[in-house]
This record gives sequence, structure tokens and C-alpha cells, in this order.
Amino acid sequence: MGAGWRRFTEKARQKWHITADKGFASSSNARNELMLRDAGEFAGHIKRCEKDIRILKNATEGLINTTKAVMSAPLPKVYEDCGNGTAQPIATTQGLSGAIGGDFKVDELQRVSKETAKKLEAEVLAPMQRWTTAYNTVQARMNKLEGVRLEVDSRRRTVAELGQKIDKQRARLPQTKSKGEFDIEQTIKKVQHKENKLAAARQSFKEQEALVYQQLAQLIRDAVWLKSYIAAVMRLEQEAFQSAYASLGPSKATLPLQQEMPAQSEQMMMTTGSTISQPMNMAPQVGSTGLMSSVTNKIRKQPSGKENGAKVQVAAVSNKDYIDMPSVPANRITRAPGSVASTGYDRYGEQPQYAQQQVWAA
Repeated sequence: MGAGWRRFTEKARQKWHITADKGFASSSNARNELMLRDAGEFAGHIKRCEKDIRILKNATEGLINTTKAVMSAPLPKVYEDCGNGTAQPIATTQGLSGAIGGDFKVDELQRVSKETAKKLEAEVLAPMQRWTTAYNTVQARMNKLEGVRLEVDSRRRTVAELGQKIDKQRARLPQTKSKGEFDIEQTIKKVQHKENKLAAARQSFKEQEALVYQQLAQLIRDAVWLKSYIAAVMRLEQEAFQSAYASLGPSKATLPLQQEMPAQSEQMMMTTGSTISQPMNMAPQVGSTGLMSSVTNKIRKQPSGKENGAKVQVAAVSNKDYIDMPSVPANRITRAPGSVASTGYDRYGEQPQYAQQQVWAA
């Protein structure tokens, strides 16, 4: 009987309990089976962490590369009319390059992107891959060990069956006489041959079982380093973004329109109570004056339809009313004595809040 067939039949016997010997106890490999089960669950955690770390690594590289491309792009320009149907851009503040990122360090961004990816591979992903490779190796050896265990149990059954056969032959010696003695001698030789093979299989199983145990134990001991690898990812990402942040330089840039503003734009600002360069996230204030607030107040102050119990004809505000409303007064509204002049859009996040009480009628 070949080793492959022995292992197949023994596996079916142990799985479906197809055996005449009810007291047969299979060889034990319990400690390795339990350790491999726990290591398999941990391998799932390793795979999830490795997948997310690679996603983070690619996202970091993408963000830095996108930042480099965006910072190198030019800023939009403000144009003024020069007459004759032509316009020219207003010069930017002295010292600015005209790019979105100004004088940022493009070489530093490239260095941060490459070094971060290299360190993540060397300090985190490579050790995790080595652990996964070692686990796959142990798992393959565990499969071979299981085959050797099944072969040992199959040979144990064969030796036990031959021993029972010898006992039956000895019991029939008074009837078989010399022929029975010859059969017993042949069976004994066969038993000795099978016992030698069984001893070799047991020795192989013992050695392989010890080797798998040592490798699994080492894998489990190395599992405690996963926390350090995750902490290293966070440290490397923190250092990368700190270096990238420093390479961008000052984040508060002076706007092109801070020094000079056209007279019409300044008059519009004083009339409407809002800046020309008001940021997109600044919503119109309820207390501000101007076209939008006048329309809102007109809509809010419509008659309800009843004045002192009498019905009053209600006229809705139409699109014609919006068109007829004056956008800019003919005369400039001056400030009251002692009031502070508006500086317009000074710096990012530092624009003054314009309210109705800051605008004074002449």
C-alpha cells in the first residue's frame, strides 16, 4: 500500500469514524493545530493592516504630488480696463512669484514623498511581509506534518491487525501443525518489517512536529511587534506632513489688491458694507446695508394684507422692482468723525466684520 493511499484512507476513517477498532486513539498534534489557528487569525489582521498602510502610502504620495503641481500653477489675476477694449492685469505685490505656492520648496516636497515611501516599505511593510511569508511556510509544513501523522496512524493499524492475525494463527496450530508454524513465521517477518516502517514514520513525525512547533512559537512571539509597526506608520506620516508643511513656507500671503483699490470698488465697499475680495465662506450679514439687504428688507416688510382690520391691496415684489433699485448711490457716504477706516481684505482670516453701525450717513 502506497503512502498516499494510506493517508487518504486514514483521513476518511478518522473523519467519518469508519473503523472496527473503537478504542483506537489517533496521534495527537493538538498544540500545533491550536497555535496555527491563532496564528491564522493574526495573519488576517496583518493583511488588513498591510492593505490600509499601502492605501495610506499611495494617498500620501498622491497628495504631495498634487500639492506640488497645484503650488506650481499660477494664481488667477485681477484685470483692469485700460480703454480701447483692452485690459491688463494688476501687478502682484512685490516679492511674490505669481504662483499659488509662492516661493515654496519643490525639491523638498519631492524628497519628502520619496523618503516617506521608502521608509514605509523598509521599516513597516517589509517586516510584515516577512512575517506573512514565514506563516505561509509554516502552514505548508503543517500540511505535510498532517500527512505524516495520518501515515503513522495507518501503520499503527496495520501492525495491530498483523498482531491479531498472529494470535489467530497460534490458536489454530493444533489443526494446522507445520503449515501453521510456517504461516506464523511469515507473518512475524511481515510484522517486523511493518514495525520498522512505523518507527521511521514516528521519528519523522516527531521531528517535523517539533520543527513546526518552534516556528509557530517564534511567529507568535513576533506578533507583539505589530503595534510598533502601526506606531511607526503614524510617526512617519507625521514627519512627512510636518516636512511638507514647512516646505510650503508662510501660509498667509499678501493679496494683490491690498495696496491699491480702484475708486469705484472702494465706493462700492463703503456703500454695500462688504469687501470686493470677500472670501467665499463669508455669508452676507443680516445687519449689513446694500442691494441684497434692501431687497430682503423690502420682502420682509410687505403688508400682511390687513391693516387695522381693513383689507389692503398687497403688491408683490417683481423682477422689475429688482432692476429699478439703485445699485450705487450718486454721492459717496462719508464716515462719521472718530470712526476707523476699513482696510478691506487684509489677510486670510483677518478681514474686519462690517456692520451697519460702521457706516455713517453724511
